[in-house]
Amino acid sequence: MAGLALRHIEKTFGRTRVLHDVSLEAGEGEFVVLLGPSGCGKSTLLRIIAGLEPQTHGSVHIGGQCVDTLPPPDRDIAMVFQHYALYPHLTVRENLAFGLKMRQEPKPVIEQRLAETAALLEIHDLLDRKPRELSGGQQQRVAMGRAIVRKPQLFLFDEPLSNLDARLRASMRVELKKLHQRLGTTMVYVTHDQAEAMTLGHTIAVMNHGRIQQIGRPDQIYHEPGNPFVAGFIGNPPMNLFEGSYRLHQRELEFRVGDLTLKVPFQVHDPAGTDAGTATLGVRPEDVTFDPPGSRHVAVAGTIDVIENLGGDSVVYLIVEGQPLVTRTSPVLRQHAGDSVTAYMKKIHLFINENRVPLPSS
Repeated sequence: MAGLALRHIEKTFGRTRVLHDVSLEAGEGEFVVLLGPSGCGKSTLLRIIAGLEPQTHGSVHIGGQCVDTLPPPDRDIAMVFQHYALYPHLTVRENLAFGLKMRQEPKPVIEQRLAETAALLEIHDLLDRKPRELSGGQQQRVAMGRAIVRKPQLFLFDEPLSNLDARLRASMRVELKKLHQRLGTTMVYVTHDQAEAMTLGHTIAVMNHGRIQQIGRPDQIYHEPGNPFVAGFIGNPPMNLFEGSYRLHQRELEFRVGDLTLKVPFQVHDPAGTDAGTATLGVRPEDVTFDPPGSRHVAVAGTIDVIENLGGDSVVYLIVEGQPLVTRTSPVLRQHAGDSVTAYMKKIHLFINENRVPLPSS
């Protein structure tokens, strides 16, 4: 088991820079998730860690050792890809043992590792089958088993669940979390799926356009997003974000977007040192309620556009002074589409110059 440190990693392809001064640490036994949209550079970063792609600048340290000059086989890592990369002509047993045989491990060691891995992943009954006889979930278990059997000091996962259907992805997320708890090995996991990131990660690094936008625990990323991109990327439905102008009074923030004016009863410190300017105001759907307000809740009058009943709760789409506002609330609603309602914002997020400005809790 070893930690990982990335120091000022940059990567260019020709004249295009795809990674910008990326620094990140994963402690021993930590599960770190690289989360971001397609094309943000997360898979390129993973390939640099693995030694499959050289960085333009910066350094990679595994277990306290700089590995920049080491080829992939000497970095003592194992990588699990989106595509299972199993040898179709070999059985599961032969696929699992292939890497150990290439390393010329003694036969007793191979047999012991196979038994341990099969028990860990519960694939005893699959050992004599070939990949074409397995389901997608079973193939992914075997792909993980081929990595586990080597007992590396670092695991790298490149969107390993993307090819599975939604129900199987959910069950495999749980299995991966259990697997990490049993192995205790450092893992770095790439995904664009926020549910995977929130479920699996001890730490999440949110990326966009080749830069790390924010690093933190899942609850920090969700409840204290560092900028509007993170705020809008995390959450389902995503956070309501309004770009407008603000003016600070002694104990009130006045925010305007189009015909909508919000008066927020908070004393706010503007890091720019001004009392007015442009900003982004955000509120999560679950923080918009139709219940009686608290002392600091912000009331808005609107019209219900659409209601989505999801069983356990409902997503209600409002139009407020020409602006869309989404709320996630109890499925028991007396209102219908077209009804006029008053909604109350319980917790508001404010971003000035793309940075989060802390507000007192409501």
